[in-house]
Amino acid sequence: MRRLPSLIALRFFEETARHMSFNRAAAALCVTQGAVSRQIKLLEESLGTKLFERDHKGIRLTQAGLELLPCLTEAFDTIERGFRQITVVKGRRRLVVAVPPTFATQWFSPRLGSLAVELPDVELSIRTEPSADCHCQIRFARHALPDTHSELLMMERHVLVGAPQLLGRPLDALLDSMPALHVLHNDARLELWPNWLAKAGLPARYSENGIEFSTLEQAIRAASKGAGLAIVDRNMIVEELTSGTLAQFSDIEVAGPFGYWLDVAQGHAALEYVQAFGGWLRDEVLKMR
Repeated sequence: MRRLPSLIALRFFEETARHMSFNRAAAALCVTQGAVSRQIKLLEESLGTKLFERDHKGIRLTQAGLELLPCLTEAFDTIERGFRQITVVKGRRRLVVAVPPTFATQWFSPRLGSLAVELPDVELSIRTEPSADCHCQIRFARHALPDTHSELLMMERHVLVGAPQLLGRPLDALLDSMPALHVLHNDARLELWPNWLAKAGLPARYSENGIEFSTLEQAIRAASKGAGLAIVDRNMIVEELTSGTLAQFSDIEVAGPFGYWLDVAQGHAALEYVQAFGGWLRDEVLKMR
């Protein structure tokens, strides 16, 4: 009998090592960051050695991690090739989709059950970055791509949110006392706060200080824990608002200028299951209106 650690833990390690990020690995695997951390910890305990070094700059592989990674990558590549051969023979179709990390976690993952019903004979492979074998991608951007079938799925709808226990306090007092939680895009702050404050007729000084996050998901989590107030896309927090883990503090809403686009390469646009996926996406967006 083979003596192997958990295959789930091995898979989570390989994904984390490829991205060098627990957040991006969690998004790619459609699980929480906590789930990834727990599996890595179990694997390290099983091996009796650390696989990652962690500090304020992020994570990096230890010597043991560097030795383990290529072996695992080769093994998983072999498994994937064998699985593809069998599913192709049986007539299953494989749809490879690239989606941004926050979109994957906040919007896409909760709807995967509906997608499985809509496309029961399609094997779905979700990536957080486009690759050569991608059939289509969902892209966070302002404009359509040339030479590609680009379709705007939804525009961002920015609202002011925070922890529900803060409700009832005057808005100006909250804005004065709570940090503004900012989201970065290409290492620069998105203009979420200035645009929202301008529409609300409130002083721009409320956006001058605060805390910056590399992803919208991080800002959402921080806001729900009471770390500050955030201007976030309402499309991405439907579950949080419904469950009460986040509260909206104003009816003011700012649309755009960014949105989520469905891009399909010309060579894949005619595929029936790619078209079916696009139809499912449009239906899910319409349900939100």
